[in-house]
Amino acid sequence: MPITSLSEKRILFVSGKGGVGKSLIAAGLAKELADSGKRVLLAEIGETSYYRDFWGLKQEITHIPSKHPTEKFDLALWSGETSLREYVLFYLKMERLYNLFFENKVMRALVNVAPGLSEIAILGKITSGIRKVGPPMNYDVIVVDSYATGHALALLEAPKGMMEAIKFGPMGNHSREMDQVIKDEKIMSYIVVTLLEELPVTESIEFRDKLKKEFGVSPSIVANKVMHAPVTGDEIAETTQSKNSGLAEFARHIKAVNERKEKYEKLLAESGSKIVEVPLIFSADPNELTKKTGEALRAL
Repeated sequence: MPITSLSEKRILFVSGKGGVGKSLIAAGLAKELADSGKRVLLAEIGETSYYRDFWGLKQEITHIPSKHPTEKFDLALWSGETSLREYVLFYLKMERLYNLFFENKVMRALVNVAPGLSEIAILGKITSGIRKVGPPMNYDVIVVDSYATGHALALLEAPKGMMEAIKFGPMGNHSREMDQVIKDEKIMSYIVVTLLEELPVTESIEFRDKLKKEFGVSPSIVANKVMHAPVTGDEIAETTQSKNSGLAEFARHIKAVNERKEKYEKLLAESGSKIVEVPLIFSADPNELTKKTGEALRAL
């Protein structure tokens, strides 16, 4: 069963506060969509791969997409440097000229500190298939395991800053195209991952509000690792009075967890976003984790 409301999107942008499990959510989305028949690329953003360790892969995950050895989707790792290299080579056409300008210490230092350049390069890669720039991207859906919320916002804001700094030429034109793509909800869908805890929920709501205000988009929110106790409130209340001190203490813990869960569920609901809950999955098997996470995300 496909994730129906996301099945026609071209780019799924996944973010969230660090430590909430956004990479697993992105992997679950990729698996569910790929199993439904879509051609899917799961793209990590950064310098090192989380997924290589997660699945214990022998293969390197690089800028060039490669097939997952057991799943139906492809994997890629896009950094600012590799994305910028591809973009410049696409225009210069000569690797020797690229190396002359970018493979020396002075230029590399300038590139590293240039405001927004790394973010522009990465976002350019993410949207390149839509904009028909660079190598073909023959995928129905790209699931982007993006940065945590603060850096993700900087990534999305980069085209606007570049448009103001460079109004003409390829860089200015491409920045305007990127800005249009990230604001088009027919193309992109935003998924914000959270835990039902104070700081992740607060940060998720703030991120959601900024996305809506600055880009006019409304993200879905995924509450991850939600624990559902298979007992009623009355049973928990009764057990807190048990003569067995250990059992009573455990019941009080469950009661506190449920109250906290209900509090933050209500807070998220009041934010107006679509919310999907992924249960706490008790497994160390990465394939089972990915599969069950994908199944829980069908509600998206």
